[in-house]
This record gives sequence, structure tokens and C-alpha cells, in this order.
Amino acid sequence: MRKKYKMSDYWNMGTAIGLCTAIGIVLGALLNNVVLWLCIGAGVGVVLGAITQMYKKSSNQ
Repeated sequence: MRKKYKMSDYWNMGTAIGLCTAIGIVLGALLNNVVLWLCIGAGVGVVLGAITQMYKKSSNQ
């Protein structure tokens, strides 16, 4: 039998930063300001990743 993995098994700090940065790059390309949206996306990814890591840590205890 194959083990079923939850989405939280794949979601970590790196994927949050990478995904939000990618979204920021796409928005930046559409809005003609890639650097600004790259920084905004990376910042949102860091905050989102930190929140989810704290949530995972508190739910495992």
C-alpha cells in the first residue's frame, strides 16, 4: 500500500518563499515592475512560511 501524504508534508519554508516569489515575478511582469513585486513576493513568502512553521510546530506538541 502507498502511504497517503498530506499537503502539509510538502509545504515548508522553502516552498512558501519559492511559490510566493514566483507569483511576485509573474505579477511584476504583468505590471512592469519585476523587482518590486519580486521583493514583495519573497517577503510574503517568508511571513507565510514562518506562520505555517509555527503552526506545524505547535500542532505537533
